Amino acid sequence: MSTSVSAPPSLARRIAVGALTGFALLGAAHAAPVVFDAPPFQGSAADPNDGIRTIFGGNERFLPSFDFSQDSFVFDAAAFGLPPTLSFASSTAAALSPLGAKVVVLQDIDNDANPATPFNAGTAANQIAAALTEDLAGFFIYSNSVLGVNRLVFSTNLNSNTADLAILARILSPSGADAQAALPGFTADNFGVQGVPEPGTAALLAAGMFAMAWRRRQAAAPRRD
Repeated sequence: MSTSVSAPPSLARRIAVGALTGFALLGAAHAAPVVFDAPPFQGSAADPNDGIRTIFGGNERFLPSFDFSQDSFVFDAAAFGLPPTLSFASSTAAALSPLGAKVVVLQDIDNDANPATPFNAGTAANQIAAALTEDLAGFFIYSNSVLGVNRLVFSTNLNSNTADLAILARILSPSGADAQAALPGFTADNFGVQGVPEPGTAALLAAGMFAMAWRRRQAAAPRRD
């Protein structure tokens, strides 16, 4: 299943504070957005160009629980280099579209049919990377077999098994088998983007920039009087 959804402007007005121009969010309004507005590898020595996977968990947030009907993860467009909308997919790796999605909920919980080997962020990332054919940065949710909880991860390239990973959040409840069973409960409504100007604001900014450029050209043009 793969969808691409844009958020209604009303949600932007509900969440926006201070000087923020607005949010572009996926899906319906949420009461308790968990906002990620700092660069995902802030404080890390990760180098996206070294060909070595770094898994950084220094800024991981611990969430007591996650209510699918109320809660959402909201990512800052500038911090993560995101477009106004996020494509979404929820399935096993084998069922993923080769073109991928910006948000993947991975429903695999064991890659080798051996419960004694851990299913962790790196393993989950490799499952996704093997299924995709196009490079794109994005997020994935998976169930960690050692911790027994679901985690949210950012990847610099979902199509690479050496891409750096930043662990963003750990959902403490539900846990164990209940956490695995909860994975299909995530929808596009639970993920969004902030910091993208609404269409009217973007049009006004573009018009203002055009007017300023026209005035500069007029001032620089030689006078003929």
